Amino acid sequence: MSPVRKFWLQFLGLNLILVIGFLAALNNYTSHGEAIEVPQLVGKSLEEAESILGELELEAVVVDSQFSEGLAPASVVASDPFSGFLVKKGRRIYLTLNLVNLPMVSLPQLTDLSLRKATLDLQNKGLKVGQLIYQPDIAHNVVLSGQRNGLTLDSGTLLPRGTTVDLVIGMGNMDSLVEVPSLIGLTLDEARIFLAESALSLGLVNYLGEVADSSKAQIVRQRPMPGGNKGMIKALEYVDLWLAD
Repeated sequence: MSPVRKFWLQFLGLNLILVIGFLAALNNYTSHGEAIEVPQLVGKSLEEAESILGELELEAVVVDSQFSEGLAPASVVASDPFSGFLVKKGRRIYLTLNLVNLPMVSLPQLTDLSLRKATLDLQNKGLKVGQLIYQPDIAHNVVLSGQRNGLTLDSGTLLPRGTTVDLVIGMGNMDSLVEVPSLIGLTLDEARIFLAESALSLGLVNYLGEVADSSKAQIVRQRPMPGGNKGMIKALEYVDLWLAD
């Protein structure tokens, strides 16, 4: 047997012994294969998390709270150890819950801004754009006011973070023809802005297949397509979208 072949056989044999030893140690640490996988708890209420962990003979311990947008107040936003981690029975699982009282933010100045600028300012404050309401006005494609539940909001109004604000937008000619923009490759939020700036309305939103994160899904089809009927349709007409990961 050549020295090189002998070296590699010894090397592989040593690694095999190390792997077997590691698996044996892991098996012993986890009580001979009785390890428990920490379940997915994010988004669960505290009561649900305690129930799930209790059935697995694990203990829930609340240690912190923080604000996490998109999750219900007092729901779980993080666990330590995290989901998928292997632990022994009786292990404490430390939970961080979403704040019950959402932080308040002041409404930025929206009047006389473009839709794009108003959207950016709202997002920077942790607020969301809701419905886009068009009305005849010489200030074409300019934000006239912000509203909530049909009531006009003054700049500086304190709102819970995550609140949706409707925008009233001026439109010079409600009966005009407008060009259909190409939306392929955009996210839904980006398409909403493009449609609004083109004085068009968002129609049906369809998701193709499993979509893990709708905020990152991209448009793969639209109706009407740009260029059809010379690419012009009546203002405020609806554009339907299909999105996929």
